[in-house]
Order: sequence, then structure tokens, then C-alpha cells
Amino acid sequence: MPLQSLEVLKKGLKTLQAQVKAKKEKLQAQLHEKKSISSLDEKWLDNEANLVDEQQVLEVLEKASDYERGLGRLDEGQKGVIRRLREVAGDLSKVIEKKQKST
Repeated sequence: MPLQSLEVLKKGLKTLQAQVKAKKEKLQAQLHEKKSISSLDEKWLDNEANLVDEQQVLEVLEKASDYERGLGRLDEGQKGVIRRLREVAGDLSKVIEKKQKST
């Protein structure tokens, strides 16, 4: 189970990276050419396109001696990152479907 969970998170990160890559490259090219971008695009680059938090959470869990213990050491923001990665990977929808079928 823990290995599967870690693999789901890695899949989520890979999916996120693919989603932001094209848009991020386009915006960075505009900036490199000294062209202006919208304030929304600037905000996106600073927040959603920045996947450092996701990478750090994965590193913490990979280095932990036990996946569950690693999860226990995460703060609420980091747990939110985990939920986001699982959602992007398609894992949360499966959990919700199982809960709905059992009720």
C-alpha cells in the first residue's frame, strides 16, 4: 500500500508537470523577449506553475523510513499538496466512487 501511494503521488506530479510545461514555456519566452504578460499569468507562474512544494513533499515521503510516519510529520499545507497530487493522478475519484458504492 505505501509503495502504491507513493507511486500515485509521483504520477500526480508527473501529470502536473506536463500540464504546466507548455504554458510556462510560452510565458517565459514572452518574458525573455521583454514582452509583458498579464498579472493573472504572473500570479500563475508564481503559484500554480511552481511545483517546488510538490517535489519537496515527495522527497520527504521517499526519505521517511515508513510512509505513514512520513505522512504524520507533514503539516496541513503539505497534506493539501498530497490531496492535490492524488486528485491529479485520478486517485481521489476512485476513493470517492468506492465510498458512494458502499452506501
